Amino acid sequence: MEGKRERRRRVRVPLEVEAREVVPRGQGPVQARDISELGIRYEQSAFAPRIDGDQVLLQFHLPGDPEPIEIEAMIADERCLARTSETRATFLWPRPDDARRIREYVAARVGERKSGRP
Repeated sequence: MEGKRERRRRVRVPLEVEAREVVPRGQGPVQARDISELGIRYEQSAFAPRIDGDQVLLQFHLPGDPEPIEIEAMIADERCLARTSETRATFLWPRPDDARRIREYVAARVGERKSGRP
């Protein structure tokens, strides 16, 4: 059996935090699952399903970082089954400080994986 070819160009690392999704119809909590420098994957959107290209505003805290991140994102892929959803979103024009903090978080988690630390 052949392995699946990886399509991502950036490394994703786990991110288990509650986030807030803001859309024109309202706002609600979602559960972040992983993050890269360019995007995020989250679950349980009250507004799913949507079409690829729809925009959302995401608000969340990175673990250990007291400052919130607020970032516009575009739906890249959304899958819904029964009462669950999984959303992949690409960041759009993050503020420089938010982009730096995300980049540092991802780099630190990649470093932990390489060193064998949890």
